[in-house]
Amino acid sequence: MIFWMVYRILMGNKLRSAVPLVGIIIGVASIMGIFAISSGGEAAVKKDLASIAENRVLIGSSRGYDLEDLKLLENLPVVDYVFSPEMNMTVSYDELNKVKLEGYTRSAIEGKELEVEGTANIRGREVLIGDRTAEKIFKTSHAVGKIFQINLSTGKPVELRVIGVYKEDLGLGPIYMDADEYNNLGSNRVVNTVVVTYKDREDIEETTNYVIQILSRKNYRNRYTILEGNARYQKIEKIKNMINIFLGAVGITALVMGGLGISNLLLNSVREMTPSIGILRTMGMSKKNILKIFLLESTILSTLGGAIGIILGCIGAYVVGKIIGIPSIYYAEQILTVFFTSIGMGIVFGSLPAYKAARLEPVEAMKI
Repeated sequence: MIFWMVYRILMGNKLRSAVPLVGIIIGVASIMGIFAISSGGEAAVKKDLASIAENRVLIGSSRGYDLEDLKLLENLPVVDYVFSPEMNMTVSYDELNKVKLEGYTRSAIEGKELEVEGTANIRGREVLIGDRTAEKIFKTSHAVGKIFQINLSTGKPVELRVIGVYKEDLGLGPIYMDADEYNNLGSNRVVNTVVVTYKDREDIEETTNYVIQILSRKNYRNRYTILEGNARYQKIEKIKNMINIFLGAVGITALVMGGLGISNLLLNSVREMTPSIGILRTMGMSKKNILKIFLLESTILSTLGGAIGIILGCIGAYVVGKIIGIPSIYYAEQILTVFFTSIGMGIVFGSLPAYKAARLEPVEAMKI
C-alpha cells in the first residue's frame, strides 16, 4: 500500500517530482565528471612525473656530445638508456605548423614505455607518431605503414613512414625518429646536455662519477658538469602528494556542494507535500507510515537521480576528455561513493522534514 501511494504521489505531480530529480542528476553528474576528469588528469601528470625518474641525471658538457658519445654511454653496464633534450626541432605538416621531431635511440624509446600500435623499432626514416597526431594527418589513428611528408624549418621536405602509433596522454606528442637519421637531417649533430638513466636507483652520485670518468677518458679536454641530479627528483613524491591532496579537496568540495543541493531540493519537496499529511492523518494513517512514505519518496528520487547522474557524468566526462585531450578514468570506489552518498543525502535530508511533518496534528498540517 505504501509503495502504491508513493508511486501515486510521484506520478500525480510529475513536475514536482522532476525538479528534485533533475537537481540530483545535475549534482551527481557534475561530481562524477569532476572525479573522472581529475583522475585522468592525475594519471597523465603522474605518468609525466614518473618519466622524470629518480635514477636520472642531466650531465652537461663544455665541448658537447656527439652521437658516438650517446652510444658509448648506453653500452655501459650501469646505464639503462640515454637521450638528449636538445635533439628536437619543429617541423610542419599542412595545418600542423608546430610539430616536434625528436631523435631517440631504440633503447631510449623502449625506456619511455610507450603504449604502441605496431612497433617501436625505429630506424632510418621510419618513425613513431602519436594517435592524435595520426588523426590530424591521416584522419585515423590506425596509421601504421602510411607515408607522409614533413617540412623542416629550412623548408626542406622529408618523407617519413609510420612504423608505430603511440597513445598520447596530453595534447599532440612529438614524432620520434632514430637518432642516427635525425643527425643525417643536419640538425644538432652536437648537443651540450644528455640525460642518463641508470638501471639502479642506489648510489646515484657514485655511478655518475663513474660515467663522467668514462667520458673523460674518451674526451679528455671536455669538462662535464652535473646540472640536475638526484636531489631534484626527490621532490617528485612531494609533488604527487600535493596533486592527490588538491584533487581530493576538489572532489570533496564538489561532493559536499552536490549533497547540499540535493538536500535543499528534497527538503523543499517534502515541505510542499506537508498539507497532504493532514488528509492522510484524517484517513487514519499513522505517523510511522507517513514518515515511511516521505522517506521512501526521497530515497527513490535520490537513488534514481544518482544512477542517471552517474551515467550522464561518465558520458560527459568521456566527451569532454576527448575534446581537451585528457583521458577520463572511472574508479569503482568513486562510483559507489557518489551513488551511496546520493542515497544517503536523500535518506538523511528527506527524513528530517518528513519526521517533523509526521508529528503535526491533522488540522495543523492542513493549514501549512
